[in-house]
Amino acid sequence: MTLTNILLAVSLVGIAIVLVKSFRTRGEGDPLLQAELDRRKEEIGELKNKIDEIKSENNELRGKGKQLSADYMKMQARNEELSTQVAEYKTAQKQREKDQQQALSQLDSVKKSLEDEKMRVRREDEERMRREEEERDRMWAEHEISVVSLLTDLCKKPQHAFSSYDNTNLPEGFHGNLKPDFLIEFLEHYVIFDAKISKAANLQVYIDDQVKKTASKVKGKEGIYPRIFLVVPTSAISELKKTYYYEDGFHFYVVSPEALAPILASLKHIESYETIEGWDPQEREAIVDLITQFDYHISLRNFAEYQLMQHGIDTLEKTQAADTELAKEVAIRKAKMRTLNFKTADQKAFVSNPELLRQKLLELTEPQSKMK
Repeated sequence: MTLTNILLAVSLVGIAIVLVKSFRTRGEGDPLLQAELDRRKEEIGELKNKIDEIKSENNELRGKGKQLSADYMKMQARNEELSTQVAEYKTAQKQREKDQQQALSQLDSVKKSLEDEKMRVRREDEERMRREEEERDRMWAEHEISVVSLLTDLCKKPQHAFSSYDNTNLPEGFHGNLKPDFLIEFLEHYVIFDAKISKAANLQVYIDDQVKKTASKVKGKEGIYPRIFLVVPTSAISELKKTYYYEDGFHFYVVSPEALAPILASLKHIESYETIEGWDPQEREAIVDLITQFDYHISLRNFAEYQLMQHGIDTLEKTQAADTELAKEVAIRKAKMRTLNFKTADQKAFVSNPELLRQKLLELTEPQSKMK
């Protein structure tokens, strides 16, 4: 019910009251007027009822209005609370976005630094590998020349004194695909020294292949000593897991330049042993006699020590059987005795100088007076 309807109803009620009073004064006792008055009274009653209904509705609406007002105030308060929360959320969101942006910027910076560091390390590694490769190429390029030069100098020394050849003046029979870098004459044979040069990534595979190829070249060749030496740079020897081969009846040794002098010295000693038949008869007889004396002395000494040891064991067994308690006491004291240690310096001196031993024996057998 609107306010306009309420005002209209009130106006109609007022007009009805005025008309009733007017009819009363004008025509009391008139049936028509009385009927009209009754009808008007009914209308007034209906209007009163409507007014009551309007009042009831108005009261109800007033209550609802109050409730709506209260709900509105609550909603306003909630709205303000939510607005505050939204504002706080937006502020926190902006801070998170700012922090995230800073983190992303830092991450990008770290990534760039990492990439720069990787690039620097990669450049350094490439530079180091380039220098190592250049040094390796230089080393391999000079290796053959240095090995031939070293062997030539060693063979000229008196303690070696081997007849030698390089690949520019090889003896007869060495031609075609068999051209070793260096040879020495040894017991009517030739010992091959071959300097190996390689730029292969895997040195072991290269050496394995070279052994097979060299074996196929020397197989069936007369005058080749069955031990062949393949010379590689010192720094390369550590890359090899295998340095000895046996192929087609030949022994192959992979060695460094530092091993050449000991190898030549050993070959010279072997050559000396092999040529004993060519010595002067008196020299040979003297050596044979000396070896015989040593053999007899060692055999006699072994027999004497065995006899003395057996005698000592028998004596100990008799001592232990004589008196059990006494043997126990001896065993206890023996366990506490310190082991006799020979002085290393004295041992070396007596072993290397038999004359010193002789002098000590004379001091024991012919003691000199300490009185002056």
